[in-house]
Amino acid sequence: MAIHALLEELGVDYELVEIDLTKGIQRTPEYLAINPNGKVPTLVHKGEVIYESAAILMYLLDQHPDAGLAPSLGSVKRGHYYQYLTWMSNTLQEAINRWAHPENYVGGDIDLSLVVDKATLELNRCWQLIDDELVNNGPWLLGDSLSGADYHLFMLAYWSRCYDSRAQDWPNICQHLKAMLQRDSIQQMMSQEGLTFKC
Repeated sequence: MAIHALLEELGVDYELVEIDLTKGIQRTPEYLAINPNGKVPTLVHKGEVIYESAAILMYLLDQHPDAGLAPSLGSVKRGHYYQYLTWMSNTLQEAINRWAHPENYVGGDIDLSLVVDKATLELNRCWQLIDDELVNNGPWLLGDSLSGADYHLFMLAYWSRCYDSRAQDWPNICQHLKAMLQRDSIQQMMSQEGLTFKC
């Protein structure tokens, strides 16, 4: 979602190839030859393959510095931009994965609800941290400037809409999501993917 919306925001030509996870296309030999992790998204650009959403996002914005969606190299905000993208990938998204797919984290006859309950607590902590950051330093993750990190947050918040811990239940995150939903690039991505979201 984040990468798709960013491609729309950048106004570049691209070909979107659907990988239907419900049909296991991500585990076919053809796809694994491109991304051995068997996950989405994957970017093929100038004959090179790049995977991991945050890496693709940073790469795309480095290709288009004129878009103004990544702070300049050497600036303090660039450090915060890296911080948020890395934290969302390694901490927030990991909690999301534990909530959505607890079976991937334990084996045997262990009660999966224990994994889900722990993930919910971690999600609550993460959402509260982001909510506090937005109220103190917002309206965007980097303050007054929209960045690629806001697109990544939107994607993760969307995923949580059916969880026990939903991003939209935190007031400042909800305001952030409403602002993102006003962007043409988000609307185009949502329309093309057949998605709806209300905060």
